[in-house]
Amino acid sequence: MDAGLIPAKLFECQVAESRPVGAYRQLALVAPEIAYLAHPGQFLMARLAGPALDPLLPRPMCVHDIDSDLVKLLIDPVGKGTAALAEAEVGDRLSVLGPLGRGFDMEGEGPAVVVGGGIGVSPLLLLTRALLQRGREVRCVLGFRNRSQAVAAGLFPGAAIDLLTEDGSAGRTGLVSEPLPGCLVREEGNPAPEIFACGPDAMLKAVARIAADCGVRAQVSMDTHMACGIGSCQGCVIPGPEAYRKTCIEGPVFDTRDLKWQ
Repeated sequence: MDAGLIPAKLFECQVAESRPVGAYRQLALVAPEIAYLAHPGQFLMARLAGPALDPLLPRPMCVHDIDSDLVKLLIDPVGKGTAALAEAEVGDRLSVLGPLGRGFDMEGEGPAVVVGGGIGVSPLLLLTRALLQRGREVRCVLGFRNRSQAVAAGLFPGAAIDLLTEDGSAGRTGLVSEPLPGCLVREEGNPAPEIFACGPDAMLKAVARIAADCGVRAQVSMDTHMACGIGSCQGCVIPGPEAYRKTCIEGPVFDTRDLKWQ
């Protein structure tokens, strides 16, 4: 299945699992159709099902992982909407629109360097699994503020992991931009490495600069505010070289060369 758009549907999905992952909360939803259709890097618009109107709008949630008929979300409860989702209990139902957006292009053959910052690691677990299944060498460079957030690094299977925290409480002290250039050295006769990244804007800007300096391709999943998820409200636009791009339908995954970094 390619990374293009797939017709989305509205589902009511039951929460099958809810567990803490350090500072975050992982929910598993019974969603067989989404599990079948979703591509790494796509997202859902989710809210608690029912008549309650506070919060009014759903929240964009990356497809974190897929396990048989279960679709997993990794939630950072930083606001009213995400806190409400994180507080959902087993048996509760969520209203979910998806899968949405364009995901990662995994057709390359070179080593994959997966770069995540904070809750930006959410879409990278499913991606890492898919890259490994394709036989690609995968190295994860994951950065967090502290040890509590860094617990999420333990979710990643079968890949070499460079773990960094800003306060030095887990892994090495520093930012993901520091070890990244050393991960992009091309071995003679082998395909060039390729970056796949998601995280804060400042991190993604640094990733784009490093990719350009090292002459490698980089795909980034942009984290923007969204209201509709289907391109109608134009609330998620970001600048491209010649025109604004709608993150929800033209992304959320973009080649860094297709964006204007300010």
